[in-house]
Amino acid sequence: MEFKHNLKLLISNNEIQEKIKVFAKEINEKYKNETLTVITIMNGAVFFFADLVKLFEMPIKMDTIVVSSYSGTNSTKELKFHKKVIKPIIEGQHVLIIEDIIDTGITMTGVYEYLNNLNPKTLDIVVLATKKENHPEFKYPYKALFEVPNKFIVGYGFEIDDLYRQLDCVYTVED
Repeated sequence: MEFKHNLKLLISNNEIQEKIKVFAKEINEKYKNETLTVITIMNGAVFFFADLVKLFEMPIKMDTIVVSSYSGTNSTKELKFHKKVIKPIIEGQHVLIIEDIIDTGITMTGVYEYLNNLNPKTLDIVVLATKKENHPEFKYPYKALFEVPNKFIVGYGFEIDDLYRQLDCVYTVED
């Protein structure tokens, strides 16, 4: 496949699937005999979400939220909601937010605070990847399957100008 950008493999699909299996087991134990509401931040988390929820053993309710804080490779520092969830699916429920990455923390802070205001019973966050050095002030607990370098990444849902989401591994965009 010919790429517009110079890509370097960072995380293989096998590595992703192994970490997802381990995390799914944790969630299955934590929410055994409970119903879990899963909120996926679109579009980046779609592959992670699909692979993860197939391994859940409890009943789940699902919805999506669509937000953006990037234009190309640049953070706009401003969160824009394109689709929100409604209160009845959140209020009094165990809720898990699924996201592709916490980079600056702007998106997750806005989504977490929005959902928390809808009064869930519990509210947890899982992300495929984190760039911890970019969000030292992020104050909400979360589980990250991978810590990645402070480079732009693509594949497995991550994109640059809507390119490369479909790749089954995660790559860094090299100069």
